[in-house]
Amino acid sequence: MTTPIWLKDEPWLAKWLGWFLDKLDNRDGEPSQRAITRRIKKSTLPALYDFNEDTQGRWQLLQQIARDHGIFEIVLDKKRSAFQEPYENAQCRLNPACEPLLREWLNRPKRDPVVEAWLQAINQHTTTFTDNGEALLNQKPQIPGLTPAEIVSAFANVEAYLNQNLTLREIAARCFNGDSKTLDNRFDLLLKLYGDNANGIKPRPLLLTAWAPPGFSKLLIVENQDSFLRLVENPPEDYALLYSGGFRASATRLSSEHTRFAFLPGSAPGLFQQHWLSEDLPCYFWGDLDFAGMGILKALRNSLPNLQAWQPGYQPMLELLNTGGGHTPQQTGKTAQTDPGTTGCPYTDTTLLPALRQTNNALDQEAIHIP
Repeated sequence: MTTPIWLKDEPWLAKWLGWFLDKLDNRDGEPSQRAITRRIKKSTLPALYDFNEDTQGRWQLLQQIARDHGIFEIVLDKKRSAFQEPYENAQCRLNPACEPLLREWLNRPKRDPVVEAWLQAINQHTTTFTDNGEALLNQKPQIPGLTPAEIVSAFANVEAYLNQNLTLREIAARCFNGDSKTLDNRFDLLLKLYGDNANGIKPRPLLLTAWAPPGFSKLLIVENQDSFLRLVENPPEDYALLYSGGFRASATRLSSEHTRFAFLPGSAPGLFQQHWLSEDLPCYFWGDLDFAGMGILKALRNSLPNLQAWQPGYQPMLELLNTGGGHTPQQTGKTAQTDPGTTGCPYTDTTLLPALRQTNNALDQEAIHIP
């Protein structure tokens, strides 16, 4: 339904009906049991008191709208005198069910209070953002405990720290009440808000722990800390060991210049750095025998294409799994793990993953000890 022609020809009526929508919008989306009413007086509806015009025709039109469309109910004032107009002090009570029709007539879509709150907040800082804050309005990042105004203000405060050689976590801690992790996974949002200026944020180094004895010729990356330290105590021959910290080492920045290593005593840091990421250095991975562990292996191969599953670690785990050992995903909260499909490692793809799918069990690497 389009706007009725009589509404276009009677601006006084559009103004009168618009008042009811103003009242609805000012509730900010909060439900209310209180009816929206307005009495007809010279101060509220002067068009009915301009006796140079057809006031009776206007009154009849108002009654027709109430009768034919149910927009509101008109209750006449029984106390009016015989000398007063019939509509004097009459009460118009809005019918809430007719709100969609009224909005269509006046071309006033229902206002989303959440969007309004974000718009109002962004309007205070539009000049701060390269995109005038459009990315914030599109994403509306949710940060527990903060209102849209506080969130937008915090993102606006980021500007002052963009060229101070600070990492993303250092900036987050300064702008979001000491919470250094707020901006994790939100660098793309900062790029939209600040353009190239966001590239002034210092890349956060990936810090990994390594044990690299002189003369090593192979590298073993270990997923979990306890298993890593056990191997350091009784190291396999010719291996350097690297603690991956779960998924941490599978990040794309593993092969970047910002990766840093902390070496345990007995290491040869120079030799390790010389061979790190070399195609001539055989590399292996050992972690949990579950889909997440296989996913880490797959992700690590993006930086280390020759990486293979370490059979001396996985073979005894596989034997235990195939003889009824291990736990179900439901027992350890692993139901959200996803099958990586293929990893590119032949042993993983032809042996380990099929066993996981067949048994529907998993095994953490701490379950075995490498002699």
